[in-house]
Amino acid sequence: MSQSSRRPDPVLVTGMPRSGTTWLARLLAQAPGSALAGREPMNPGAGQYRLGGTLSGWARIDTASARQHRALRRAYRAATPAVYSRYGIRQWAAPLPRTRLVVKDPFALLSVPAIVGATGARAVVIHRHPGAMLASYRRMGWQPDLGELVPVVDRFRRERGDGAPEIPELPHEADPGGALAMGWFWAALYAMALTDVDRAPGTLVVSHRRIATDPAACRRVHNALGVPWGPAADAEFSREHSDTGGRDRLHNFDRAPQEVADAWRTALAPEEVEEIEEVTREVRARMDRATQDGPADG
Repeated sequence: MSQSSRRPDPVLVTGMPRSGTTWLARLLAQAPGSALAGREPMNPGAGQYRLGGTLSGWARIDTASARQHRALRRAYRAATPAVYSRYGIRQWAAPLPRTRLVVKDPFALLSVPAIVGATGARAVVIHRHPGAMLASYRRMGWQPDLGELVPVVDRFRRERGDGAPEIPELPHEADPGGALAMGWFWAALYAMALTDVDRAPGTLVVSHRRIATDPAACRRVHNALGVPWGPAADAEFSREHSDTGGRDRLHNFDRAPQEVADAWRTALAPEEVEEIEEVTREVRARMDRATQDGPADG
């Protein structure tokens, strides 16, 4: 139990957008005694909670302000209607005192210690191969938020000084929809996130490919979090149906997890895979060392 709450400590599932946060959060939330409200508390988009209206883009919060602290506490207790959405699971149970609330929030990736300190949450950082992210962003018609992230990286470098981990320079000629830009975006996000792991006790770093293709690895994540493995998890990994429609849907829950894990490789040219792997090489090596069960996204 958290000292700040009488209910079970919440679970935060974070990682770069399109990294599998929704899939893992929904899987955890279908366990007995768990629930997912559905909305991302730190999403700065229009109509979102935006951490109580305090955010306008990607942010790295080291110490939450009083307003942000209150907003985090409300969000991680499902105590405001602003954190509910159609992607929730067992939403009726989310605010109940004995429910283990699962919070899915990619935009929390750079603020895990502050969130854990304010809410007592157990954090899971999930990652996919950067090539998978490029393919997924293209499928959605998205581009990485380079303009929002550059000042965050600059501030991080200033504050860390010589102790800052290596983040590749963003090439001026990088196509926003290309491998160089996505590689930089992936490397910058996860380089900063990995510096925080030791400051957020109990944080797990997991590979989407490993837990999506190996039920035993996914079960170990459940066990590490104290989340029961239930019938919904068994059903997820026994599902073989493949839905080839709805390619532009934000979330396609009809596809088997094993299929999702590797489908990206047919969507990229070999030279793009080589380029994105070169840009992210150092951070991927750090990620492999931090990942529970070792590397699985090579």
